[in-house]
Amino acid sequence: MVQPMADNGRSAGLSEAERERLKKHFRVNDYYLNLIDWDDPKDPIRKHLIAAAGEAPHGLQEFSWEAAGCKHIYQSMVLLPVSQAAEGIAYIAEHNEIHKVVLTGDSLMLGISKLTRIIEQLRNIEHIGTIRLDSRMPVHNPMRIYEDHELLEMLSRFSSPEKRIYLMTTINHPREVTAEAKKAFNALHQAGVIVLNQTPIVKGVNNDPLLLGKLIDQLSQAGVSPYSFIINRPNPSYPESSLSLQTQFSIVQQAKELTAELGKRIRLLMAHDYGKVELLDIEGGKAYVKYHHYQEEGKGRFIMLDCPPEASWLEDLSEHDDHMVYLPSGQPAKNK
Repeated sequence: MVQPMADNGRSAGLSEAERERLKKHFRVNDYYLNLIDWDDPKDPIRKHLIAAAGEAPHGLQEFSWEAAGCKHIYQSMVLLPVSQAAEGIAYIAEHNEIHKVVLTGDSLMLGISKLTRIIEQLRNIEHIGTIRLDSRMPVHNPMRIYEDHELLEMLSRFSSPEKRIYLMTTINHPREVTAEAKKAFNALHQAGVIVLNQTPIVKGVNNDPLLLGKLIDQLSQAGVSPYSFIINRPNPSYPESSLSLQTQFSIVQQAKELTAELGKRIRLLMAHDYGKVELLDIEGGKAYVKYHHYQEEGKGRFIMLDCPPEASWLEDLSEHDDHMVYLPSGQPAKNK
């Protein structure tokens, strides 16, 4: 069971600020805490646990078409907070252009009756094809999945060959891919759920191509599709934690070179206010990006931008009048 972090001597090596950060913001169980070497101040899982406590999750959060109870982002997709499901489902039912629903918040933290009710209501809407759950449960508490037969039966009932349920999880380090986690993945697969993973690149945690290559291979072998690496928005409160775009791109390219074919398709993304921005290449002081916009008129834009060595976010890149934007039609247009 997930509960406030018990001390059990673990906090002895933490600073006062770190202890307060965990105490106030993070709820986790002994299973996950036992993955940490508490005697090692550089332990990557410990570092990420402390860094993530109280932080807003990465993802598409800012820019959207405001809607009742949900965020209508791409024309065919909405983000549905589990806390506002009733209002959001009414909106979704009225908009036939919506085909994909992402349940935000950790969906598997919900009680089974509430989660069942939400998924059942969505499945009763004819134009909804894909339902995606977001959850760290396979990592934080995998037993909650493979021991919960009611949950697995419900997922099996609503994830059919015609209309699948997807689960997007966030695994940051190979040590999180435990035997218990693999049992959870397998239980989800048996229930017909397709499991994907996204991994934020975090300094001191996983900014190592050998480590990320190992993570990709472990996920692939466990039947979890490595979907994306995420470039985190720089945190002005912790400037020392930032990595340049060039560094992150280089790490990901090296990691992909070390993996089998499945891992080579993984994308490097920024979850910007505009929507997802894919970093395709950095070469000769230029960054090549593709915009996956919320707004249909911006969808699929390809842009070349100047990329200073210290650039760590989209706003650090600059554009000039002679740069061209290539629209999905293939017709170039001057950048604005």
